[in-house]
Amino acid sequence: MELAERCPGLTNICISNCSHLTDQSLVALATHCSNLVTLECTGLSHFTDAGFQALVRSCHRLERLDLEECVLLTDASISQLAAHCPCLESLSLSHCELVTDEGIRHLGMSPCASENLTVLELDNCPLITDLSLDHLVGCHNLQRIELYDCQLITRAGIRRLRNQLPNIKVHAYFARSEEHTSELQSPLQSR
Repeated sequence: MELAERCPGLTNICISNCSHLTDQSLVALATHCSNLVTLECTGLSHFTDAGFQALVRSCHRLERLDLEECVLLTDASISQLAAHCPCLESLSLSHCELVTDEGIRHLGMSPCASENLTVLELDNCPLITDLSLDHLVGCHNLQRIELYDCQLITRAGIRRLRNQLPNIKVHAYFARSEEHTSELQSPLQSR
């Protein structure tokens, strides 16, 4: 909180794996550092929707947001992110296991989706389905999507996305029970 208060011009910060931090840290950044462009907060299990929503309502210039393993994050935060962060280029929601198709729908309809979003990481998001991929067809600048360990994503869903976004690189893994291949051998990966 003291860092945010003393550095109001802060644009980039990595607080990943600072496991003692709470929503108060995000509120402090929201209050004092509205010019934030990059926030890396991987593995912060105490952050909740309240903190994230305060942050994105104030930090409209966010371009890169890494929320990997922020396990309490839900669709409510994704909805607010979509509404308030039109400059977003890169978003990691990997291991955010409460995010569903509804959250991805909000993201896919957002101003950042059609204009700026180039990278989306959704590894190990067990509640997203092919419907999430359908919500992303309007992301015309999307260059890469990560879908490892997304058990409800199918090859057919990826094919539909690639038909709409032919230049996208899709990184996915399909267990042997479905197909005998990984993303490295997959014809679904862009070359």
